[in-house]
Amino acid sequence: MKMSDSPVVERIRRAKEIYREHGAALLEAPSIAPVLDRYRDLIGQTQSAMHRFGVVSGCTRCAQEDHGSCCFEGIEDGYGISLLLVNLLMGCDIPEEKEIPGSCLFVGGEGCKLRARFYFCLHYLCPRLREALGGDGSKKLLQILGKELQGGWEIEMEVLRWLRTQEVSVHVQPS
Repeated sequence: MKMSDSPVVERIRRAKEIYREHGAALLEAPSIAPVLDRYRDLIGQTQSAMHRFGVVSGCTRCAQEDHGSCCFEGIEDGYGISLLLVNLLMGCDIPEEKEIPGSCLFVGGEGCKLRARFYFCLHYLCPRLREALGGDGSKKLLQILGKELQGGWEIEMEVLRWLRTQEVSVHVQPS
């Protein structure tokens, strides 16, 4: 199956369609804007912690030397339309073709192209990272990640509620 025929690409296309038709209104909706701003802040806190704890450099080294273990081909299948739509609301340019063969659709030369990420993509700490972080470091990082995941769930729920009030389907329509 070609990537252009995959279910995740169909979901990406549907998210882009919803964004084209309703993105401006979503960004202006009083129920969306503050939740999205809070989520952006939580993502920033996670990114800061990942730099501070050496996760970014560790993951970069792993990706370059070992071709990564967590951004594997197929993990992108966990992304639904609502999370993809949140990425579009955050200004992400979501690809429909892989940049790096054999890996996740969303991985590029400088890491993940998404800001709002799926549970596994955030929560997974490989054995090498767990060892480098130690028990306390892993626990602290996972607590910060948990806040981002909660914020992501909250914005997804707000977006889905808003779409329901507008009678917008978040399903891929059969061809």
